Formats: sequence, structure tokens, C-alpha cells
Amino acid sequence: MIQNTDIRAPHAPSARTNGTVVAYGLGALVTAGALVYAVVDQLAVGGLDGHLHRLYDPVGKYGEAAPLYGYLYAVGVIGLLCWWANLRRAVRGARGTRRLGVITLVVALLPVAAPLVLQEYGQPVIPVQLIAGYLVAWLLGLVGVVLAGRATTPGA
Repeated sequence: MIQNTDIRAPHAPSARTNGTVVAYGLGALVTAGALVYAVVDQLAVGGLDGHLHRLYDPVGKYGEAAPLYGYLYAVGVIGLLCWWANLRRAVRGARGTRRLGVITLVVALLPVAAPLVLQEYGQPVIPVQLIAGYLVAWLLGLVGVVLAGRATTPGA
């Protein structure tokens, strides 16, 4: 029977690695907050529904809020899964932490930024306050990726 005797002492995470973990952790919290805000908006506030009425009633059309809420929920849930994967790698100090961060950041840019350019009749279809949390979370991901890159550079 052959045993693996490669026992490595756990390394102390650097301040930059800790910065990556903090940025990713804050990003996850902000994403969760944005997701909760979307749920509260749908169940109690009705901000998106009111916005769609203000947008479409003058032109005699009807805008359904449910698919847009579904979009916001999907972005939030997928975002939380991405934060979980990135946080796991960053906490362990695993190789490829920066690579995974860059991939998820690039992939997340489209669904997070699309509502900024999605407009009808000169107004955004999804109000900015409903996507602001996701935008802030994306920026925290960018900070985490930059810090992860610095943590893996030679001499850091």
C-alpha cells in the first residue's frame, strides 16, 4: 500500500490574499442584499411594476414585471454561486484563484451591465436602484481580482 506522504504546512495568507477574501465576501453580501431588495420590491414595494406603468401607460402598452424580476433573481442566485466558488478558492489560496475571478468577472459583466443599456422610450426598462447592488458587487469582484493578481506576483 502506497501512502501519500506529501504533507505541506499550511501557509499563512498574505494581506493581499486577505484583501481578496474581504472583497469577495463583501461582494457576496452586497449581491445577497440586492437579491433581497428585489424580493422586497416585488412583494411589498412594487417599484418595478410602478416604473413599468409609468413607462408603458402613456403609449398604451403593458409591461409585465414578472420576467424582469425573474431576471434579477437569476442574476442574484448565479452571482451568489460564483461568489461561493471564488471565495472557496481565495480562502484556500488555491492556484488559479485569479483566473477563476477573471472568468466570472467577464462572464458576469453582460447580465449585470445589460440593464444599463436596455431602454425603451428613452427610459431604462429596469430602474437603476434595482441593479445598483449588482453593479457595486461587480466592482468589488474587480477589486478582488486585482488583489488576487498582486498576491500571486513574484516578490509579493
